[in-house]
Amino acid sequence: MKHIFLFRAALHVLTVSLAVMCDVGAGAESPTSLRLTREGLTIEAGSAGKFTLSYPVFIGEKWDDVRKAIETKISGNNATLKFDGDTRIEVALQPGEGTLTFTPINVPTGVKSLRATMQIDFSYATGGSWKIGDGKETPFPAQKPPKPHIFQGNAETLTLRNFDDATLALQVPPYSFQELTDNREWGWKIFQWQFNTPCQTGAEPMRVKIAFGAPAADAPKLVDRFGQSTRSEFPGKVKSEEELKQDVQTEAAWLAGLCPPTFDTFGGLPGSGEKLGLKRTGFFHVEKKGARWILVGPDGNAFFHLGVCGFGPSDDYTYFAGRERVFEWLPARDGEFKSAFHPDAYWKPNVLSFHLVNTIRKTGQPYDAAAYTARMIERVRKWGFNSSGAFGAGDAGARQQAKFPHVAHLPLATWEGFRDIPGTHGVFDPFSNKLRELCDKLFAKKLPPVADDPLLIGYFLNNEPLYEEIPGAVAALDGSHPCKRRLAQMLEEKYKAVEAFNGAWETSLASFGDIAVRGLPVKTAAAKEDMRKFSGIFLDAYFRVVTQTFRKYDKNHLLIGNRLQPGTINNETLCRLSGKYLDVVSFNYYTYGLDPGLLARIRGWMGDKPMFFSEFYFSATADSGLSGGVKDVSTQLERGLAYRHYVEQAAALGYVVGIEWFTLVDQAVTGRWFDKYNGEAANTGLISVADRPWKAMLDEMMKTNYDIYKVFFGERPPFVFDDPRFKPAGAVK
Repeated sequence: MKHIFLFRAALHVLTVSLAVMCDVGAGAESPTSLRLTREGLTIEAGSAGKFTLSYPVFIGEKWDDVRKAIETKISGNNATLKFDGDTRIEVALQPGEGTLTFTPINVPTGVKSLRATMQIDFSYATGGSWKIGDGKETPFPAQKPPKPHIFQGNAETLTLRNFDDATLALQVPPYSFQELTDNREWGWKIFQWQFNTPCQTGAEPMRVKIAFGAPAADAPKLVDRFGQSTRSEFPGKVKSEEELKQDVQTEAAWLAGLCPPTFDTFGGLPGSGEKLGLKRTGFFHVEKKGARWILVGPDGNAFFHLGVCGFGPSDDYTYFAGRERVFEWLPARDGEFKSAFHPDAYWKPNVLSFHLVNTIRKTGQPYDAAAYTARMIERVRKWGFNSSGAFGAGDAGARQQAKFPHVAHLPLATWEGFRDIPGTHGVFDPFSNKLRELCDKLFAKKLPPVADDPLLIGYFLNNEPLYEEIPGAVAALDGSHPCKRRLAQMLEEKYKAVEAFNGAWETSLASFGDIAVRGLPVKTAAAKEDMRKFSGIFLDAYFRVVTQTFRKYDKNHLLIGNRLQPGTINNETLCRLSGKYLDVVSFNYYTYGLDPGLLARIRGWMGDKPMFFSEFYFSATADSGLSGGVKDVSTQLERGLAYRHYVEQAAALGYVVGIEWFTLVDQAVTGRWFDKYNGEAANTGLISVADRPWKAMLDEMMKTNYDIYKVFFGERPPFVFDDPRFKPAGAVK
């Protein structure tokens, strides 16, 4: 949509003043802290949430003529944003005064404005409100609005009010254009605000003031004593502890009446190995028979991976410090529910699982990881699931005793010492000798102890790395990064003379040495093509070092990829290299109807490789009291029908050999713990926070899980959910 800006003034220096106007009381976290990051000014605003006011970008004649910094250097409370040519913005933070100053220098011809953006967490859809200018205070929409832009116009103020009445107020320069958007229009549950203010050299300084208002002491409660939302009613909502205790007998009778098929020791299809001539290696592996890829279990039988992510207490933990007032009840840290607090010492004082609180109420026993895992394995096997997925597999001893297969992650995470390249997410530098040595050290330590475990299906390398960020991020680096020096080497080998490089990239560098130490603009067709080629060099080095190091220490298990998002996997270079190095490609595929065009394109690029659809779920907001979610349906029954459609359509493709449902337990109504006040809060689980199975959903799921091999081997057609959203992309509706 075309944006219209009405400006009457110009800008040279933009000053942001921040005033703290609240006191959250003893024992609570500080309401605000300020720091400069690569993205902008990060504002920790207590229970109001975490916000990042982005560094400004230049905007030309048209709204989509965006000119971003090509290099960001931060030194303490100062930063320099370098743009193409000699344009820059100097950034200075004065924490004591709460002032952030942006000073544009050498503003390019054609620039009309500066734009800054800020995302607003979706928790504001649960009792939050906004007010812009002189308009009325308006609730954030609980349901997707008819039009995505909630507000567009010229105004000087924005006020956000959270569900506990904490406020964040921003005053922007006069005549600024503001826009508030609901991004559900594009499948993302988040709100975004931006302001655009005029930018011309020689203008008067302008200020943006930010103020915080304290939460109300008597704010309405959001969470009941069972961890459920107080603001909605839904089928199966627990009302008393007596109901919880009665659930023990009720569920036992229900489970006893379920009749899942008989599978082999590891959950595979008995007799299929002999019938199909599959190898019995003692480990999970993949084989191709005819046109179909098959994941083969340790017993040599076909095994379709029906996995459950987060197989244990995980996203049901929530952070409560600083917002205790929104809970009807919180347990004592050292009392009956001591084991329901997070096990990590750092998080333990302020992070609680109401799901574990409720299991303790039901059983009268403290949380014990082994007993919990054994109980959950018994449950999910009754529901037809045969393995655990990413993000935890429960207690190892209980898992081994039950012979329940699982997947794992390679030790390549940030907490292991792997740091993301600045400007990227989940991408480390494969040209770094230090990181290659760390990779070898960690693999040597952690892989051999489980290299002979038949229950381990294989390893994910990472979770949703954004490899599409490599071109812009690496080009913006300086020479302290080995990957930037490798880029400089590639460009010198290609262009030979710096004059040829300058002509192709429209730069004015004095020597190839400047390439390694300066940020580079990727604006010409030649520059984009060069960075595409470098991405291939980068990714080849990444996959090579990981796979070669892995095979040194584990020759038995599968490498099952990076759990890529649709926007990442839709890349020819990445897919070709994934196919070259990996045993199985993993795709976190959130969708209603499968997209045959996208899948065919990916398959064509990566060659003949099997695939996991490694993360997905469907949520029902009205039927759960949880506002978050990616792909929403109306009821728990529809969640089950959506699952049937997705899984059976996938299994019928001939190359998908497994799926992973996200997750075992619903996320907390106040959001999962590690994001503190900005955590996801979705109806993701097979069971609720009250430890109640979503039976209407599971009744449908079991129809697919029990019959999966008939669908997989083409003995019956896959289920089709008669809903327009679930038609294949491009189909006539």
